[in-house]
Amino acid sequence: MNLGQWLKSLSATDQIILLVLYCACIYISKLTLEVLIEYYDHKKGHNEFRVRFRITPAVLLGLALIYSLILYQILEAMFDFIP
Repeated sequence: MNLGQWLKSLSATDQIILLVLYCACIYISKLTLEVLIEYYDHKKGHNEFRVRFRITPAVLLGLALIYSLILYQILEAMFDFIP
């Protein structure tokens, strides 16, 4: 079964659970990236010539995907209602 067939086989409740899970992971990845940028700025001493990093959608969503896979595996082992 591929990803598209699996998503179609889920109920509305299952899809909402996965959507909430992914939104939470996006928020966690945003916090992680902000902390890493702040750490870099602190290490460079807020130098005028330091590289200024920004959070791009590709990095944000990619890190959120990694977090969601990890969190999904943890929650699936703990609860029966996770699809």
